[in-house]
Amino acid sequence: MRLRLQAFLGGLLLCVAVAGNATADDKRTAVLDFQRDVFPIFEAKCLRCHGEKKRDGKLDMRTLDALLKGGVTSPAIRPGNAQKSLLIELLHYNEMPPKKETPRVTKEELELLRRWINAMPVSSASSPQ
Repeated sequence: MRLRLQAFLGGLLLCVAVAGNATADDKRTAVLDFQRDVFPIFEAKCLRCHGEKKRDGKLDMRTLDALLKGGVTSPAIRPGNAQKSLLIELLHYNEMPPKKETPRVTKEELELLRRWINAMPVSSASSPQ
């Protein structure tokens, strides 16, 4: 009887562990949404300089279309290619937000932005070249 109880509890622990990992994997692979997942980062850390009242570098970060259009230099994002996205480059090298500004973009937020851009279909790139 004791052996059966141990086997049952072992199996139960295994199921809980697998379910916990599945939940973590689901969060990593869940479809990221601009309004729900991305915009709050921009709102907290970018829109004071790239929003409605002020648009440094002529960049507006309030909409996906505006990010695809970009500012003075180029589009801020390249759908399907975070590595070639100016936004990611500037955030990665801590060029933006400017060093005197807080709060800074965290590593987790940067990774979320990378995943969001990489998950975009390349066909959504309606920006001029």
